[in-house]
Amino acid sequence: MDYTLGEFKAKTIECRATCKQAFNVNEEKQTDVNIATKMLEVADSYDKLILVTADSDQVPAIRLVKKLHPEKEIFILPPIGRNSKELVQAAGNRLNMTEQHLRDSLLPNPVNIVRDGKVTAQLWKPASWPWPE
Repeated sequence: MDYTLGEFKAKTIECRATCKQAFNVNEEKQTDVNIATKMLEVADSYDKLILVTADSDQVPAIRLVKKLHPEKEIFILPPIGRNSKELVQAAGNRLNMTEQHLRDSLLPNPVNIVRDGKVTAQLWKPASWPWPE
């Protein structure tokens, strides 16, 4: 499996409510470009691409993948409640995400960490994550 880590940068913003105080937030950077670059970089390793997004910034990358690799099938899978006609039009295919898809994709709780055939640790979901049981 291939992946690219994201990058976050601190940004100072001012409260728009009555306090007007400044505070720091983290802002993601280069994610769109990283996704687009990776789609092209690994194009020889897939026949079908499922892009989980509703961000129309990916339209140029989809068009380029289709131009360079017209045999590739690209599917848009927007998050629940989201849509992007531009993305679907560029890709030509859309899939629908459901809550059952999300439930089916959850890791077990706990996740066993296995080394040399033995469980050496367990990772538990936080108690503050009530959904789903």
